[in-house]
Amino acid sequence: MGWTLWMALTPNPDITLAFPYGDKLLHATTFTCLMGWWGNVYRNRRARLWAALACLAFGIFIEFAQWLDPPRDADVFDVLADGIGILIALLLLRTPLARVLASVEAFFSRLRSRQ
Repeated sequence: MGWTLWMALTPNPDITLAFPYGDKLLHATTFTCLMGWWGNVYRNRRARLWAALACLAFGIFIEFAQWLDPPRDADVFDVLADGIGILIALLLLRTPLARVLASVEAFFSRLRSRQ
């Protein structure tokens, strides 16, 4: 989330997708990843709902901060793209992807226990 905030507030982050709505795709992808991460950390439904709301609040905060920062500008459609990314993540969390971080942690725990 720190990297996302830094990229959002950097005057010229030099990350663009050179096609229509590329910026919106970046927003949706970023928030799919953020919510996917938090959805792996918080496994029960209520906690994931709170994580989704927190991610959306984070997106709104970013737009507000950009509105205050003259080189950047706020866009309500960026928040919409963030919300779409969050919804995509919530759908993906209904698949085995919901256990990705737990699987990685178990793998490294097994490696550590062999040493």
